[in-house]
Amino acid sequence: PPGRRAALVVVDGYLALLPGHGQKPRDPADSERVVREAAETAEAEGLPVVACQAWQLLALLRREEGFDAADAALERMLSISTEHALPVWRVEALVRLGANAFMRTGDAARLLSARAAATELGALLLTRTVDGLLAMNAVMCARWEEAQEIIDRSTEASARVGDRSAHRYLLLAGATMAAHRGRRREMDRALAAFRRAGGEQSLLVPLRSGLCRAFGALLEEDRERAVAGLDEALAWEADHPSYYYLSGRYGLRPLLRVLAGEADRAELAEARAAPGGALAWNRQFLELADAVLLGREGDPAGAARLMASFDVRSAPFPVARHLGLRLVADAARVDGWGEPVAWLRSAEEYFYGAGVQAVASACRAALRQAGASVGQHRGGWDRIPSPLRTSGVTPREYEVFVLLPERPGNQQIARRLSISPRTVEKHMASLLSKTGRADRAALCEFAAECAAEPA
Repeated sequence: PPGRRAALVVVDGYLALLPGHGQKPRDPADSERVVREAAETAEAEGLPVVACQAWQLLALLRREEGFDAADAALERMLSISTEHALPVWRVEALVRLGANAFMRTGDAARLLSARAAATELGALLLTRTVDGLLAMNAVMCARWEEAQEIIDRSTEASARVGDRSAHRYLLLAGATMAAHRGRRREMDRALAAFRRAGGEQSLLVPLRSGLCRAFGALLEEDRERAVAGLDEALAWEADHPSYYYLSGRYGLRPLLRVLAGEADRAELAEARAAPGGALAWNRQFLELADAVLLGREGDPAGAARLMASFDVRSAPFPVARHLGLRLVADAARVDGWGEPVAWLRSAEEYFYGAGVQAVASACRAALRQAGASVGQHRGGWDRIPSPLRTSGVTPREYEVFVLLPERPGNQQIARRLSISPRTVEKHMASLLSKTGRADRAALCEFAAECAAEPA
């Protein structure tokens, strides 16, 4: 019967989105046509739940056309659920509309309203879904305490009731928060939990590779590893249908390729024209990439206009904002446009205060290369844990100490902190003496213990 056939079409459409479904990739236009017909059939046959399911699926498929088309499908879903008194489906529509709004603008206000509606209804699954989105939004906006509170509140609860989808997303949000704070060991632990929860078999893989790992690599000044992570995300998306647009494909990856001289204006235009290029998070990186190209082409005024736009667009995302300034400053200095010294000072101050020493040190090195004076952070003492401070560990020695849990070699430390290997040797000898550790291995173990302790 038509109604049952429509329901089966919708189920089949959802299954086709899953990794490893064993089916050949489908033509997007054909898939959209079939699902739209199912939605219209369900409405005509008096099956509002099936119609809501179909319009929700159609919203996913329509993202390739743009978020306006996706939102139109969700608004139809909202109208049907309201007309037929289907409160759960109504809240589902509100949640999806709120998620789209936060991705487009960075503003979570509509998502918060959706969570309030889900809580009032007692829809716990939807509430946890929203919590995951709110946690990721808080991470991207560097609201660490808010993100941690949400993750702590919902991760265990989602695992307890077997809500695997929300549980995995919350674990990934925790890993991403650690990556965006430059805390690699915490990120690795959270990603291990993500793997145990089946994350590697989910649609979240490109976010794990791009938004989490690659971004974290940049905070360690490791562009090679960052590019590898972004390429990994792109390769995964080439073999799987993906409707997550924060993997770096539409923002961070084009920027790094432009900086490396590997991408031209056509590649940038392709990213900008895609639905993912409309997201606020991605647009900030695309504007930086465009500014670099204009500066390289001898249009400093055009580059300055884009930097002014970036200044406004990146305001909700302080970590990404200052990382972007650090990334483009060298290109601006070489090509003679913008205010690279001011950008480096701003980024250095931000990352020093955030405890991301690799980027702060790289900014100081770039300032010296630009011939600018580099002030000393005499107040750095207050960031050293009391036992180390009383042992006489200096701020510069502490910068070395916080890298030791990863057991890097002297050359690697030197590159990360933009100092000489000989200086690293001196700091290591001083740290061994001041902490009373017998050898380097013991000192690294002690550093790992200190890193695991709450601040």
